[in-house]
Amino acid sequence: MAVEYLSVSISGDVVVVAFDICSSSDILEELTLRGDLLRFQRFLTSLKRYLMKGQKKILFDVYKFTGDGWILLFPADTDGSALLTFLRNLCSFFKKEFRREVLKYLDTPPKITGLTFGVEKGLLGAMKMYSRREYIGRAINIACRLQSVVGAKGGSPAYKALVSNAVFSDYFSPASNYKVFRARRTLRNIRGGAEFRCRKIELLN
Repeated sequence: MAVEYLSVSISGDVVVVAFDICSSSDILEELTLRGDLLRFQRFLTSLKRYLMKGQKKILFDVYKFTGDGWILLFPADTDGSALLTFLRNLCSFFKKEFRREVLKYLDTPPKITGLTFGVEKGLLGAMKMYSRREYIGRAINIACRLQSVVGAKGGSPAYKALVSNAVFSDYFSPASNYKVFRARRTLRNIRGGAEFRCRKIELLN
């Protein structure tokens, strides 16, 4: 039986995970020029199916596809260790599948490949827009902006997550076997550009 996307309650805080594919613009440009864009579409389909299968192990809502990534919503009572394991397994799947389905077919492969993540929690508001369910809230804005600046201060951003201090304290602080660093980032349009203190977690070595 096919796994259907699940909806989560937004009556309280929701953990928002935004993730993106590194160097996607360069990859899409090369595949488009070669007339092989279908290859990337097939890869995205396999990634989508992986997310759907993941819902058998941990409850989350595959809220929105962003063109080269997704926004996922997890219930407030999600176990932090289980969430980190899910993200690490997602990275491992991506690394293997991307190399097999896309990377080896590129004539000019990008220097950086992988996934980047931003994670925040907060109350979201639900609404209908053009008959589709949409959410609004600061947590989505913060998660997306954290994801976009993972590599802003140098080093490879691949398979790393920037998470707010609140998320780290409530969900990830007991986790072991992960390298964690204190970080600061300037987030666009957030509190006039003030530095946002967060944690950087290496999901895959």
